Amino acid sequence: MRLVRPLLACSLLIAGLLVGCGRGGPATSGAAAAHAAVTERTLQVANGADRPLPTLLVHPTAAGRFPVVVFSHGYTRRPEDYLPLLRTWAEAGFIVAAPTFPHSARGSEQLDDKDIVNQPGDNAAVLTAVLALDTTQGDPLYGHVDGDAIAAAGHSLGGMTTVGMFTKHRDDRLKAGIVLAGGQWPFGVGYSGAPAPILFVHGRQDTVVKFDGCTEAYEPLAWPKALLELPNGDHLAPYLGPDPDFDVVAAVTVDFLRWALLGDQSARERMAGDAGSRGNVEDRL
Repeated sequence: MRLVRPLLACSLLIAGLLVGCGRGGPATSGAAAAHAAVTERTLQVANGADRPLPTLLVHPTAAGRFPVVVFSHGYTRRPEDYLPLLRTWAEAGFIVAAPTFPHSARGSEQLDDKDIVNQPGDNAAVLTAVLALDTTQGDPLYGHVDGDAIAAAGHSLGGMTTVGMFTKHRDDRLKAGIVLAGGQWPFGVGYSGAPAPILFVHGRQDTVVKFDGCTEAYEPLAWPKALLELPNGDHLAPYLGPDPDFDVVAAVTVDFLRWALLGDQSARERMAGDAGSRGNVEDRL
């Protein structure tokens, strides 16, 4: 993998990458169930003939309509690495769609971190495919997808992909975002479109994308935003688990999603408390 100046500016270290790297309306019927039963399956999606995007779907099996979270994995990671977190979101009442990107996933024939410029478009194709399931008779999600409550989330290179979906490649369907251990490379901080609340999560002990990489993307954002700082958090454990910081990340991100996509004001009020002694929440929402 070649080093480029923007990559260094975002404080991405090669060694670390190789090991990992608006408020909604009232809560939708069925989406408020805690620890709902969920299922996992693979949805075959493509963004053109040369960009297959097998997508891990984790979603509730209960009745109701559920918000959607499209999730981007980190460099040399795969969606299944994040299953504990993705299942937590699904159990809280969210449909989670996590594509395997063709040039940044572990096992890819040609790894290339700079292919990140194509990943926001990949996510757009995945989102379109998931929304179509709402009208696909016979699919388990037929009649269950809330197309008006959509968020993007991602870790590391996937967090940067998420930033790109609110900047150079703004997807107007997005109502909220979560950036886990990410930064602004290579998309910059030209946030565009309708304001959408974004939660940033970053560990002070992260040596792959250093904390400054987070603030580069966080500070210029004029929209409603929050930052969960993990004083002891590194680049992987808070997002992959098991780890005490993982429990904090799982709880606070669920709180944020419930507030941002379902309009649950009490969930926002729980964020600081759910961070406990291991996290600090700066709330500018």
